[in-house]
Amino acid sequence: MAGRRAVVTGSGAGIGRAVVEALASEGVQVLAAELDVAACAELDELPGVHATQVDLGQPGCGDLIAERAAALLGGIDILVNNVGIAPARRSFLDVDDDSWRRTFDINLMSVVRTVRAAVPLLRASARASIVNVASTSGRYPEPMLVDYAASKAAVLSLTGALATEYGPEGIRVNAVAPGPTRTPLWDKPGGFVDALAERHRLPREDAVTHHVRDVRQMALGKPGTAHDVADAIVFLASDRTSHITGTVLAVHGGMATHLM
Repeated sequence: MAGRRAVVTGSGAGIGRAVVEALASEGVQVLAAELDVAACAELDELPGVHATQVDLGQPGCGDLIAERAAALLGGIDILVNNVGIAPARRSFLDVDDDSWRRTFDINLMSVVRTVRAAVPLLRASARASIVNVASTSGRYPEPMLVDYAASKAAVLSLTGALATEYGPEGIRVNAVAPGPTRTPLWDKPGGFVDALAERHRLPREDAVTHHVRDVRQMALGKPGTAHDVADAIVFLASDRTSHITGTVLAVHGGMATHLM
């Protein structure tokens, strides 16, 4: 993959940061799109990585990223749409219209806007690939992630539509669907782990174990890591999957509800 050019959104931490590092280790030149200024400064220090500060919830984000990719990389071969938020909810009734809009703006519309702006550059690539980060929640929704799950279901649908439209032009479009993956979003104050502890009325780590083994019934018995997902993304972006498009690769540790 050496010499290819990639854009990764939401790259400051977690899955996005792991994807940037994995691609760079393969010799890929990476444009890392991230909101947090401090994270951008750290990303800029990585070999082969250019960081750009952008709010992926805003309408102009796609055009800005495409312009930076053209200027800094000379084009795009790989687009990884990773940015996302996953606010834990007590109930469907707790999610107001503004919260729904924010979740969809970041989780779905960032993909729409970035792909729309990147297509002209991807058309010029001989080996163009888009990988969207969806979630098993898009197929297995639960009330505490109601708006997140709905937005990720939309990402799955969009992936199929894009694969059908752009396949004849040589642009492959796939998605990964991580199951429970322990990233900083889990462990921040008020994050997913705290929500699990409250919901299951257990200490934090006991709540994680219960959720993984008993609720989600993951055969491997543990949450995934950001690097587990990053490896799957790099695989889908590589020539080893040159005849795969419109596919969702599950990275869920063998969730019983999703097997086969």
